[in-house]
Amino acid sequence: MSADDDLLADLRRVAGLTDPVPAYVRAAARAAFETRDMDARLAELVADSAEHAGFEAVRQVAEERLLSFETPDAQVEVTVRAEGAGWTLMGQVFGAGPGTAVLETGTHGSVPIELDALGRFLVADVPGGPVRLRLRPAGASDVLTSWVTL
Repeated sequence: MSADDDLLADLRRVAGLTDPVPAYVRAAARAAFETRDMDARLAELVADSAEHAGFEAVRQVAEERLLSFETPDAQVEVTVRAEGAGWTLMGQVFGAGPGTAVLETGTHGSVPIELDALGRFLVADVPGGPVRLRLRPAGASDVLTSWVTL
């Protein structure tokens, strides 16, 4: 090793001790790395009520966050509400047909979700951090929402 390599190693060690990478950043990076499912269609976030938090909301509960995701042939609407130590997600899937769903978290694995006949779902006690939905319509490729941090 050269003197430059030793110096860089020392600088990395000091930076790691004085300004460590936050746990939520590591969780988000791990979750993004696990997004390597190229067969799934990505449902992009098209609306997030948290983006307009600076404005006075009309008829909206302050502790609720509304999320909308879309693909060309499916739409997912989710209401996120802080309850107790976690979050409750209530939503509906439009256009994906019957099937199953999974809530994936960046740090706590995944939670199976039951969709009713109209595509509605409810998931309680979701821990904070990065989350996404994986929809598995019968006879079609998976639909993944983009990651959102709760």
